[in-house]
Amino acid sequence: MARRFDHSSEEICTMALHWVRQYLEEDTAENLSLRKIAKGIGYSPGTLINLFGSYSYLLLRVNADTLDKMSVEMTAGLAEISDPQAQLEFMALSYLNYAMAHPQRWRLVFELRLASDEDIPDWQQQRIDALLTRLKAILSELNPDAADSALEQTARVIWAGVHGISFLAVEDKLFSPSHLNNSEMISALIRHYLTGWISNTLAQ
Repeated sequence: MARRFDHSSEEICTMALHWVRQYLEEDTAENLSLRKIAKGIGYSPGTLINLFGSYSYLLLRVNADTLDKMSVEMTAGLAEISDPQAQLEFMALSYLNYAMAHPQRWRLVFELRLASDEDIPDWQQQRIDALLTRLKAILSELNPDAADSALEQTARVIWAGVHGISFLAVEDKLFSPSHLNNSEMISALIRHYLTGWISNTLAQ
């Protein structure tokens, strides 16, 4: 067991988060525990609670890192894509690809439940808001006359659909015919939804 002064607080946090990320590449969050993390890095559970505030907040830090990595993959190539619809499809497919490549880390983002007395920290909410802001900006290019409330709703609806397909793909429960694939389904969802959304806006 490491002594408390072997590493700084920042180093212990980094060690814990790295250990959890590595663990989730091989096993599920359901089999994870604060005690396992503490044992894995050679510190006590109490030390981790003191540093992170709670087990949930420790996992939330892991989720923040996951969102950062997804954001990088989803936006890295956008500057090279001029068509807004193609940008949305690129982001959606990047999201799907991350979910398929790192299913346990991806699941934890949506399965983690905070205690009733624990609020989502600003640093996590800002990450979520940044994704929606990016989506709304792209949708605004496609439909400049849309109100902000319509952009907000459309961004959430599209991402709910993308998330649903991604979830079923990760769980292997799409039951789709062999001639269909997950990427084509996501692209079809975006194309058809956007066509209807833009048409309805113009008709109002």
